[in-house]
Amino acid sequence: MRGLEAALTIYGEVQNGAFASEALRKVYNNIAPADRKLAATLVYCTLRRQSLWKTVLLKYCKRNPRELPPLTMNALMIGIAGIVELKHFALPVLINGLVQAIKNSGETRDIGLVNAVLHTVADESQKFIEGLKKSSALRDQALYWGVPGWAAALWSKELSIPEAKRLVRASGMKTYLSLRLSRGVDRSQYIEEYNASGRKGWASPFLEFSVRTAANPYPVDLPGFGEGRIMPQSESSMLVPELIAKRWKGGRILDMCCGRGVKTGQLADILPEAHIEAWDISEGKIKSARFEMMRMHTEDRVTFKTGDSLSLVPDEAPSAILLDAPCTGSGTWGRHPESKWRCSPEQVQQNSVLQKQLLERAVSLAAPGGIIVYSTCSLFRDENEKVIADVMARHPELIELPAERTAKFMVKGKPYGTTVMPSLPWVDGFYMTLLAKRK
Repeated sequence: MRGLEAALTIYGEVQNGAFASEALRKVYNNIAPADRKLAATLVYCTLRRQSLWKTVLLKYCKRNPRELPPLTMNALMIGIAGIVELKHFALPVLINGLVQAIKNSGETRDIGLVNAVLHTVADESQKFIEGLKKSSALRDQALYWGVPGWAAALWSKELSIPEAKRLVRASGMKTYLSLRLSRGVDRSQYIEEYNASGRKGWASPFLEFSVRTAANPYPVDLPGFGEGRIMPQSESSMLVPELIAKRWKGGRILDMCCGRGVKTGQLADILPEAHIEAWDISEGKIKSARFEMMRMHTEDRVTFKTGDSLSLVPDEAPSAILLDAPCTGSGTWGRHPESKWRCSPEQVQQNSVLQKQLLERAVSLAAPGGIIVYSTCSLFRDENEKVIADVMARHPELIELPAERTAKFMVKGKPYGTTVMPSLPWVDGFYMTLLAKRK
């Protein structure tokens, strides 16, 4: 499978509800090795600014895009993204490749349309797109950087207009892969091994157990992954288990929403003497988390339960609780761009209700003198500070503890917690609050 054909296949899967990373992995081995990077790049640059490409399409296509067959629509979206973002990719190669992919599918009716629209976009769209980039209007900035208009408007209400604009630009930033090293792995030696595989990695100046790379976010094969020596993980995410580890003084640890077990595995790795109980409502995610513990060689120290965290009962009263709450993921939209187009203001409010319920549950479960870390990968205050404020107002036994690390991209919440701003390709937007329950 050639790169353009693969990009069309993957993007089509995403439009039908799949996650980009999963769709990419599904066909990765069928893509010609020389074309794998191209396929991934095209898919992610199309998804990252999908609203902009749709606007350009509406401007230069004489037919109503809603009337176009899915394959034609997808080819036009990928083509427009490729024309604007892949400056080194020859226009005839891009257009001919997409046309050939359509021919191979048996859909030939719209070949002329695809050819004409893409040539027009190449000739005429630059001025329009540059105008959006230079515009001082928040709405235009959101369109240019690929942020849903409602999200930009919400940030403008929660922050100042200049802050909202900076956040919009940061949310449209291309991300790169960072790796968390397991306990005992020598970073210098691993970087040597990683670079010897034909890749480029270097030591993170922020975290002593992290390696930054120039790779795309979802490589399939990584040196040391199968042996449990490394884990692809954003540096923001790595901070959360570290908060618990630095305050933990013994006793059972509860991970209330463990997902696929990334943070669970990190906790088990850095606290080898601890026993962890991990919950999730999804059987599929629990299955993935069990595999992660086996890969990390920590399966004997982690107990899993499948079910609703609002009703599950821990085997022992936990002295430390990690509540990495379900959220919109707005801080990771650069890494998971398909998520932002599936999100809505209503979802923010629905999440907020659930998050408050989960935090209330965490407070009721924590042993006196225990700690609770509440975290999300969201940048909406309704999912972060307002959740903390609401629960703390009803629980005078809770006090906030300071975060251990500081950096320019870490800012104090308003008023609770710490927000990690998406200011670097290896640092996603994140929020975390460390709470202690008085004895």
